[in-house]
Amino acid sequence: MTELFEMVFFKDAFLMCFLLGILFGTLSFFVVMRGLSFMGAGIAHTAFAGVALGLLLGINPFYTSLVFCIVSALVIGRIVRLGRISYDVSIGIFFSFSMALGALFIAFRTDYTFDLMGYLFGNILGITGFDRTLVIIAMALFLPFVTIFLHRILFASFDEEVAAVSGVPISLLENAMLVFLAAIIVVSIKIVGIILVSALIVLPASFGLLVSRDFRLVLAAGIAYTVVIMLGGLFLSYNLDTPTGATMVAGGTLVYFAALGISKLTRKG
Repeated sequence: MTELFEMVFFKDAFLMCFLLGILFGTLSFFVVMRGLSFMGAGIAHTAFAGVALGLLLGINPFYTSLVFCIVSALVIGRIVRLGRISYDVSIGIFFSFSMALGALFIAFRTDYTFDLMGYLFGNILGITGFDRTLVIIAMALFLPFVTIFLHRILFASFDEEVAAVSGVPISLLENAMLVFLAAIIVVSIKIVGIILVSALIVLPASFGLLVSRDFRLVLAAGIAYTVVIMLGGLFLSYNLDTPTGATMVAGGTLVYFAALGISKLTRKG
């Protein structure tokens, strides 16, 4: 086991999994509480168009996918706020539109040699110091934000109308959450992949809610669950020679359903 940490790429992947486990465990709680689970899946797939655009233009895909995801998230949020269409309809439209754009951008660059599968399903060999720095910056911004605005976010999640009347800046908080959601999705693409990252937005809080209804325990359980499945998936994928992101998500899903079954049996007993 110790020889694994002699390899630079594995140490980088281990650190990324640990940090992303904390980030997704925290993010998932607020996303699920705000009813934005499907939004996470939609934003994750809009990253495909951003990555493809960056590769077409010869720009670091991180920048183009970050801009594309943030703009898409804010536009969807704005459209819904205006009451034109619902979240699920707007996300469905952006989902298909961004995937179509991505396919077109790739088709325009006929001489591409990049690892498209790595972006779609993750590739731990592609992690760089730049990626580590991005995750650390995301944590340095996101964790203080949720700490400062925790009670206001919870208030808005349970009774938005009363919270708005009480002076809680609903629109500002939701836009901030959408920006963080988009940013955290983009910085995790290298290890989890565009297709699979949406699972890490929903599973942690869903697991936490099986453990307790106290928001502190839900948050703690979600973080612990995410760190364990990401690190466990990393070690398992190395030993089984399987895709890391897929191993994490498949293992995490099995753990969730096992916990769900135990929870059902416990309640009946």
